[in-house]
Amino acid sequence: MRKMIYGSIACEVTVAENYNFFTEVSCEYEKDTIAYAAEHFFTKCRRFRRECTYQSWQHRIAKGKARRPENFTYLIPAILMELPGGWVRLDGNIDAAGVKINRIELLEEHPLLLAGKNSIDVL
Repeated sequence: MRKMIYGSIACEVTVAENYNFFTEVSCEYEKDTIAYAAEHFFTKCRRFRRECTYQSWQHRIAKGKARRPENFTYLIPAILMELPGGWVRLDGNIDAAGVKINRIELLEEHPLLLAGKNSIDVL
């Protein structure tokens, strides 16, 4: 668990202890190392830090009824997280406590490029 701070707003980013891990590439890293890379990326990337802390803050100040957690899927180049492969897909949710990552996938190629390989070109 790591703390994210943007301006005067703070929240936590965590990877679930029993998170799902999937890889298409050979990876010698332990699951703890993969989780650390994901948490570290969120705390260092300004865009994600700003958006996620703001959404978490909106959940905390919601009046009346409780808001449901917002699900997200981010597709990030693996090199930015210093992980093997071409792309990393993160699935999780944002609630009043912060960001919780439930699934991490290491992908060889971008999923849209893989979809194109299975299609038949008609001239």
